[in-house]
Amino acid sequence: MSKFVTPKGKEVATFVCPKTAHIRVKFVQGGELPEALSGLYTSERLADLAISQYLEDAKLPRVRD
Repeated sequence: MSKFVTPKGKEVATFVCPKTAHIRVKFVQGGELPEALSGLYTSERLADLAISQYLEDAKLPRVRD
């Protein structure tokens, strides 16, 4: 399964959920996932795309109104 590292150094990995056989995402060290990554994925590729998009968005500065 795939592994990524967030800008803050936390490792994010995909795994197969034993109850559904779908792909899920988790922080390897533990912790609550952001809502953008908390769903089920039908393939590792789709989970990797979601993680990549989340990490790309995390690099952008936040604009406050």
